[in-house]
Amino acid sequence: MRVPVRRRRGDLGFNLTPMIDVVFNLIVFFLVASHFSHAESEAPISLPVASQAGSNNVDPNRLTITVTATGEWSVAGRAVTLEEIDTMIRGGAEANPVNYSVHIRGDRAVRYEFIEPLLLASARNNVTSVRFNVVSP
Repeated sequence: MRVPVRRRRGDLGFNLTPMIDVVFNLIVFFLVASHFSHAESEAPISLPVASQAGSNNVDPNRLTITVTATGEWSVAGRAVTLEEIDTMIRGGAEANPVNYSVHIRGDRAVRYEFIEPLLLASARNNVTSVRFNVVSP
């Protein structure tokens, strides 16, 4: 009687599961990162240069308002009116009256007449921390 000889096959197959997981995580990461980069780069503005600048840490208790050279206001890439800005400042100041701040990203060619209403809205709502974003030399 003949005994069947089993040929051992080496386990040469690759386990692709970890590689698929890594690729999926990279895809999700880049989709999320690109979404956030589009939210902050809504309008091309030319920031003024400062001789001294403080750190620009991310703070959840701040409102960043972008002012273009033509005087248009936007928050998080969405065009807003002065009344909407006033409402946003009031809501933030009521939620956190001590640590709330307003950051103004103004183009270097913007006229003061478009910045002054933002300063007055901050003062009306008792916001004492108003900062101007500039480019360090």
